[in-house]
Amino acid sequence: MKNEKPVLGFDKFLMMALLKEGPLSKEELWEKTILFLSLIWYQQLPGKGQPLAEHLFFKVASIRSKIEDGRASKATGSPEEEMKKLMERDWVKLNDENKYELTPEGLKNAKIFKEHMEKSASSAEGELTPSSTAKNTTFLDAFLAVLKLGSGLVSGSVGLIADGTDATMDTIEAILVWLGIKYHKEDLSTILVIIGLFVASISVLFDSVTHILGALAGHSEPLTLPFLVIAVEGIAILAAVFLFYYQRFVGKVSNSLTLISQSVDSKNHIFIGTSVIIGAIFAIYGIYFVDAVIGLFVGAGIFRDAVGLLREAISAQKGEEEDYSQEYKLPLEECWEENKLMAFRNWILYALWAEDLKTRPEIVTSLKRAFHPDNYIPVLSELNATCNEHYDFEGQFEILIHPLKEHELLIEEIEEYVITEKGGKHLKTFFDNFRYYDVHYSDRILLAMTRDEKPSAELDEESPNTKPKAPKGF
Repeated sequence: MKNEKPVLGFDKFLMMALLKEGPLSKEELWEKTILFLSLIWYQQLPGKGQPLAEHLFFKVASIRSKIEDGRASKATGSPEEEMKKLMERDWVKLNDENKYELTPEGLKNAKIFKEHMEKSASSAEGELTPSSTAKNTTFLDAFLAVLKLGSGLVSGSVGLIADGTDATMDTIEAILVWLGIKYHKEDLSTILVIIGLFVASISVLFDSVTHILGALAGHSEPLTLPFLVIAVEGIAILAAVFLFYYQRFVGKVSNSLTLISQSVDSKNHIFIGTSVIIGAIFAIYGIYFVDAVIGLFVGAGIFRDAVGLLREAISAQKGEEEDYSQEYKLPLEECWEENKLMAFRNWILYALWAEDLKTRPEIVTSLKRAFHPDNYIPVLSELNATCNEHYDFEGQFEILIHPLKEHELLIEEIEEYVITEKGGKHLKTFFDNFRYYDVHYSDRILLAMTRDEKPSAELDEESPNTKPKAPKGF
């Protein structure tokens, strides 16, 4: 048993389901599994017609899961296979109704798994508060400042030393923002960030103009250790991308202009780092002004963002109600929303594969039951990452079914839908994509970030009770 997949293989996932809902059949365990896989938005299969960024994002996530847990000994199987392993441990048994239930030893372990997940979910949720975001930003900015200044001093790179100095100022600014949020002085923190953006824009523009004039006059100094510059700035860009998404999400959820302002600053550092890398690459070949030209556009962009945020801050000071959720969207936000539709479509294919549901009313009823807010899905329910609002499956049915028809994953035959061989292969490939997957702490934070922020609609008094059968051929 030592070589089997650890947390969160289907073994512990399925035990949490048994703990919450009592004895479950093979079909009901399949349902939990398919719903879990379908709702992990960042692990979807790359699809036709996706924007390149989304396609690459999903592809990288898929490759990551295989690299991390790619050994055959750690692969997970179907729910039945995982149940067999648990039965060998004497943690699960089949009862008289041919349903799986926990043994006393299994019950003890399932409680430990659930408590661990609840603690982890609470910890992940705690990282998505304004105060935690400001604190984490401070630590990461301090790390980048030390990295850039240290590398700049070692390499003698004036550009890195200047960038390190800027990172040091960012750290001081982040500390003030953290204190402002902690002591409820966010208005002051916001102004400090905006002032920092204006200073950064003027600094970048001044350095760019000076650099260009120096290049034209033939006074450009050769860049030393360009590959170190590229490596350090590459790390800085990755950190800036993380901070941008992190600050932007929490800023939107909490309606904090301070954090949104910081996310704008982080976005600008992505462009600044990229221009430094491009400049270093050209410097290798003796061309020393490219990064300065790019810097002009970056500086102008930072100044524009600072003006926009200043207007927002002035409006907030006047007491005007602001909603930043629409104006400051994340690049992959539409992708997150689209994933719900992808999850619904995966479920339609599964319901057809189960050979239990074929007509439109049956499929709609199944969708309503499966994605009802009260339907418990281990891990996702703890993270509040399930569907928390009702979707008009009846009214939007044609929108859901059209892509499945278009890609020939199912066909319609006289008011009944039938999954095609191609659809069956797609569903099997979708499932196989998770054979080596494990949910790590960083993933839990990502999943928590996908939750619905709108209040849940009034729950139906009763949820439909139809249960699908397990698919054949997995």
